[in-house]
Amino acid sequence: MKKHLLFFFILNSIVCLAQPISQEELNEKKMFTSLLNANKTPEQVYKLNLSSKDLKDLPEDIGKFVNLHYLDVSKNDLINLPASITTLKYLQVLHVNDNALEELPMNIGALSNLKEFSLHKNKIEKLPDSFTQLQGLSKLDAYVNNLSELPEDIGEMQNLVVVDLYINELSKLPNSFQDLDNIQSLYLGSNRFSKFPKELCGLSELVILDLSDNQIKKFPKEIGVFKQLEFAFFHENKIGKLPNEFGDLSALINVDFSNNKIKKMPANVGNLKSLIEFSLDYNKLKGLPDELVNLTQLESLHLTANRLKSLPDSIGNLTALMSVTIDENPIEKLPESFFNLRNLKFVDVSGTSLRNIPSNMGDLTKLEYLNVGDLGLNKEQIEIIRKQMARAKGIEIVF
Repeated sequence: MKKHLLFFFILNSIVCLAQPISQEELNEKKMFTSLLNANKTPEQVYKLNLSSKDLKDLPEDIGKFVNLHYLDVSKNDLINLPASITTLKYLQVLHVNDNALEELPMNIGALSNLKEFSLHKNKIEKLPDSFTQLQGLSKLDAYVNNLSELPEDIGEMQNLVVVDLYINELSKLPNSFQDLDNIQSLYLGSNRFSKFPKELCGLSELVILDLSDNQIKKFPKEIGVFKQLEFAFFHENKIGKLPNEFGDLSALINVDFSNNKIKKMPANVGNLKSLIEFSLDYNKLKGLPDELVNLTQLESLHLTANRLKSLPDSIGNLTALMSVTIDENPIEKLPESFFNLRNLKFVDVSGTSLRNIPSNMGDLTKLEYLNVGDLGLNKEQIEIIRKQMARAKGIEIVF
């Protein structure tokens, strides 16, 4: 009886010592890197890093670290997590990535103070229902798993800001996903979406959206709601056409539509005045709208392997342009204004139908790389190009 009372007294004393601390205080705490040392004073352990320790399992009594705010058990050989991990009520950061986990504890939602959860590179097929109780979570990193669905009530996790689900098995999103209107960064690349998820159209605060490497064929008109979107990655899909509303995304900085089936760009693409990098490689474009030259902030334009026979006559208006790739297009002539692009550093015209490199190519004195390969140039033409480019110092020329 006395032993039981003593145990209860000790346990109660430890619990009484447990209390949450601020991020500033946590930064000052010692990082424990071994269980041996941590076990000596469990109530003093606020940060515990057991990554890359070849661990096969975690001790069942891990719950004794009642003040634990940060736990990293990544890069081990864990197959499961002990249920007692869910008693760490002050835990704010949990890293369990790079293990062999197939599931999470059913009561994982008890970690009510969790803000950051990293579980990428595991074998998790489903998140437990209690997962949506992690309503303080702001960052969820679950890329490279086997998730084929998300909890129906995920919309209750209103504090989510960053969600990374890259390389999973998702083909649809729960209806409640549209309620996660605080998400700013969303990564859904390399999943199994055949349609643009309509649930995304409620996420008006998105800054980064990755839907690359899916099977999406078209975008809804509602795409215009993404007024804050700056980075959009839609490469490796089956997109054939862009709605006019695409031109309303005036905050865009970087857009990648490479490896699709786009035949035509809407004229109002010229409204994307903040665009710096535009990737349209490996599409079916036969022409570019004249309005493209309104993108005066554009620094990189990638048009490899399309069906372009010409560039807009006023392309020289893109004075910020530093990199342009028009290789593998049937272009026979460069417009005269092209040589006004005095900031160009990288030019690839290989595999085009150009038969002569204009002498004023040498006016592009900032060029660092020029690819004129696969043009069928003879030795005399190659020598002429070398002389033309003498004004551009240190340039690498590929013939």
